[in-house]
Amino acid sequence: MKLVVDTHHLMLENAGTKRVTINLLAELKRTPGIELIELKPDYSLKKGASLASKLKGHFLRFLWVYVHLPFKCYTSKAEFLLSPEFNTPLFCPCPRAVIAHDAHMRAQREFTSTLWFYFYYVPFIEVAIRRADLIFTVSQFAKRQIVDLMRLDQRKVHVVYNGVDQLFFKSAPELNSRLPGGLVANQYILFVGTFEARKNIGRLLEAFSILKIKHTEAFQKLKLAIVGQSASGKYSDSTKQILSLIKSLNLTNDVVFCGYVADAELPIIYQNAKAVAFPSLHEGFGLPIIEAFASNVPVLTSNLCSMPEIAGGAALLIDPYEIDDISSKLERLLFDEVLRQVLTTAGTERVKEFTWETFGSKVLAKITSFLNKTDVSADT
Repeated sequence: MKLVVDTHHLMLENAGTKRVTINLLAELKRTPGIELIELKPDYSLKKGASLASKLKGHFLRFLWVYVHLPFKCYTSKAEFLLSPEFNTPLFCPCPRAVIAHDAHMRAQREFTSTLWFYFYYVPFIEVAIRRADLIFTVSQFAKRQIVDLMRLDQRKVHVVYNGVDQLFFKSAPELNSRLPGGLVANQYILFVGTFEARKNIGRLLEAFSILKIKHTEAFQKLKLAIVGQSASGKYSDSTKQILSLIKSLNLTNDVVFCGYVADAELPIIYQNAKAVAFPSLHEGFGLPIIEAFASNVPVLTSNLCSMPEIAGGAALLIDPYEIDDISSKLERLLFDEVLRQVLTTAGTERVKEFTWETFGSKVLAKITSFLNKTDVSADT
């Protein structure tokens, strides 16, 4: 099978979808009988700060996805196109599949520009996804939501759980990495994610502040480590609010911004954390949950969306809208050694269900079944 994979977003993103694509490609390369073609533009898609530069970047990405990519599929005589993130062509000379990770654009409309939503997202991204022959998503929650909100044919939508990079299972000496400046092993709470409003960093900061005030002596050296960077969307980015809140809460010396951390350096930060806090308001999956499980670190996460499904009883759940709930359960997670051990053990078992090998094999099985015109209506 001549399988084309669109990799243009790897030039732009440093989020979880990038890790999904990289690991999926690795699995496909290991599969016999696949002629894998990775396509990306030979021109830059990066946007500068000016309005002209941003418009140029958006135009070039549009040109690649909706014009150049279908043409490349035609000239390469592709048998199938796989788009590992939301952007996929409206028209394509070969059958195609897309991975729709969630429906947060519709579920959280307040963080999206009205102009962009109605004049770009709906007519191009959503319509293109609807026209795809196969649609993959990463949790049962995400499937229900994208089917309902994006009005998709549920028979075309298939759930394939993300996996965990093997680096997260390695011990600290094997990793040969160091912690970012300002962090001391077992003396920080870790958050991993972009500075999008839906990631709920603001309430996490307020809950952390309550802990610092309540346990001044015990938590004198405790830090909140934030791994990630600003969101790309103007309406969804909460960087300014986060910085302002840190200042108003007098947490300037208690929060460590690690910025973007390369995948090879990330496991050491997980493994040395006292706990991982992931109080997101909306996730199609939530990779930090299972990455923490693999790193043998107890997890606190939201009781909303996909997160209880992915945690599978191996994490402490909170109401992410209630600061007191976040704070009180973080306190339990830090002080209760029995709870910490129970959750760590449960996480070690739970994470065995998430492998990139399974992810890749399920994606490929559905594509093969489609091309062979066999039944692909049921999830396997």
